[in-house]
Amino acid sequence: MALGAPIDTQRRQQNTQAILTHTLRTPIEEPKLGVVTPNGAAIRSFREKCGLSLRRLAHLIDRDPGFVSRIEAEQRGAAEDTLRHIAAVLQVPVAAITREKPRDQE
Repeated sequence: MALGAPIDTQRRQQNTQAILTHTLRTPIEEPKLGVVTPNGAAIRSFREKCGLSLRRLAHLIDRDPGFVSRIEAEQRGAAEDTLRHIAAVLQVPVAAITREKPRDQE
Protein backbone atom coordinates (compact mmCIF):
# COMPACT_ATOMS: atom_id res chain seq x y z
CA MET A 1 0.00 0.00 0.00
CA ALA A 2 3.00 2.28 0.43
CA LEU A 3 3.44 2.40 -3.33
CA GLY A 4 0.11 4.23 -3.75
CA ALA A 5 0.90 6.97 -1.23
CA PRO A 6 3.30 9.04 -3.38
CA ILE A 7 0.87 8.98 -6.32
CA ASP A 8 -1.97 10.10 -4.07
CA THR A 9 0.18 12.91 -2.65
CA GLN A 10 1.25 13.97 -6.14
CA ARG A 11 -2.36 13.89 -7.36
CA ARG A 12 -3.48 16.02 -4.40
CA GLN A 13 -0.73 18.54 -5.11
CA GLN A 14 -1.83 18.71 -8.75
CA ASN A 15 -5.47 19.17 -7.69
CA THR A 16 -4.48 21.93 -5.28
CA GLN A 17 -2.44 23.69 -7.96
CA ALA A 18 -5.33 23.42 -10.42
CA ILE A 19 -7.70 24.87 -7.82
CA LEU A 20 -5.37 27.75 -7.01
CA THR A 21 -4.82 28.51 -10.69
CA HIS A 22 -8.55 28.42 -11.42
CA THR A 23 -9.37 30.50 -8.35
CA LEU A 24 -6.83 33.18 -9.17
CA ARG A 25 -7.73 33.46 -12.85
CA THR A 26 -11.51 33.31 -12.65
CA PRO A 27 -13.20 36.53 -11.59
CA ILE A 28 -16.15 36.05 -9.30
CA GLU A 29 -19.01 37.73 -11.17
CA GLU A 30 -22.16 36.35 -9.65
CA PRO A 31 -25.12 38.56 -8.77
CA LYS A 32 -25.71 39.62 -5.18
CA LEU A 33 -27.06 36.82 -3.05
CA GLY A 34 -30.44 37.07 -1.42
CA VAL A 35 -30.92 35.77 2.09
CA VAL A 36 -29.17 32.40 2.04
CA THR A 37 -27.63 29.96 4.47
CA PRO A 38 -24.75 27.57 3.77
CA ASN A 39 -25.65 23.97 2.98
CA GLY A 40 -23.00 22.26 5.10
CA ALA A 41 -23.66 18.77 3.74
CA ALA A 42 -23.22 20.00 0.17
CA ILE A 43 -20.00 21.83 1.03
CA ARG A 44 -18.60 18.70 2.69
CA SER A 45 -19.65 16.52 -0.23
CA PHE A 46 -18.05 18.77 -2.86
CA ARG A 47 -14.93 19.18 -0.71
CA GLU A 48 -14.51 15.43 -0.41
CA LYS A 49 -15.09 14.95 -4.16
CA CYS A 50 -12.26 17.43 -4.78
CA GLY A 51 -10.00 15.43 -2.48
CA LEU A 52 -9.56 18.38 -0.13
CA SER A 53 -9.22 18.04 3.62
CA LEU A 54 -11.14 20.43 5.79
CA ARG A 55 -7.84 22.06 6.79
CA ARG A 56 -6.80 22.50 3.15
CA LEU A 57 -10.11 24.14 2.21
CA ALA A 58 -9.79 26.43 5.23
CA HIS A 59 -6.26 27.38 4.15
CA LEU A 60 -7.34 28.06 0.56
CA ILE A 61 -10.10 30.43 1.69
CA ASP A 62 -7.93 31.95 4.44
CA ARG A 63 -10.17 30.88 7.31
CA ASP A 64 -9.76 28.83 10.47
CA PRO A 65 -10.46 25.06 10.12
CA GLY A 66 -12.83 25.27 13.11
CA PHE A 67 -14.81 27.95 11.31
CA VAL A 68 -15.16 25.77 8.20
CA SER A 69 -16.07 22.78 10.37
CA ARG A 70 -18.90 24.75 12.02
CA ILE A 71 -20.18 25.82 8.59
CA GLU A 72 -20.21 22.20 7.41
CA ALA A 73 -21.99 21.14 10.62
CA GLU A 74 -24.46 24.00 10.03
CA GLN A 75 -23.69 25.43 13.45
CA ARG A 76 -22.97 28.85 11.93
CA GLY A 77 -23.58 30.83 8.79
CA ALA A 78 -21.09 32.44 6.45
CA ALA A 79 -20.76 35.83 4.80
CA GLU A 80 -21.35 36.24 1.09
CA ASP A 81 -17.64 36.64 0.31
CA THR A 82 -16.81 33.46 2.24
CA LEU A 83 -19.47 31.50 0.35
CA ARG A 84 -18.13 32.83 -2.95
CA HIS A 85 -14.58 31.82 -2.03
CA ILE A 86 -15.69 28.33 -1.01
CA ALA A 87 -17.65 27.93 -4.26
CA ALA A 88 -14.66 29.13 -6.33
CA VAL A 89 -12.28 26.67 -4.66
CA LEU A 90 -14.78 23.81 -5.07
CA GLN A 91 -15.46 24.95 -8.65
CA VAL A 92 -19.23 24.97 -8.19
CA PRO A 93 -21.84 27.76 -8.37
CA VAL A 94 -22.72 29.42 -5.06
CA ALA A 95 -26.27 28.09 -5.45
CA ALA A 96 -24.90 24.52 -5.18
CA ILE A 97 -23.67 25.15 -1.61
CA THR A 98 -26.45 27.37 -0.23
CA ARG A 99 -30.13 27.26 0.67
CA GLU A 100 -32.55 30.16 0.53
CA LYS A 101 -33.98 31.16 3.87
CA PRO A 102 -37.76 31.32 4.16
CA ARG A 103 -39.10 34.87 3.88
CA ASP A 104 -40.14 34.96 7.54
CA GLN A 105 -36.49 34.50 8.60
CA GLU A 106 -35.10 37.49 6.67
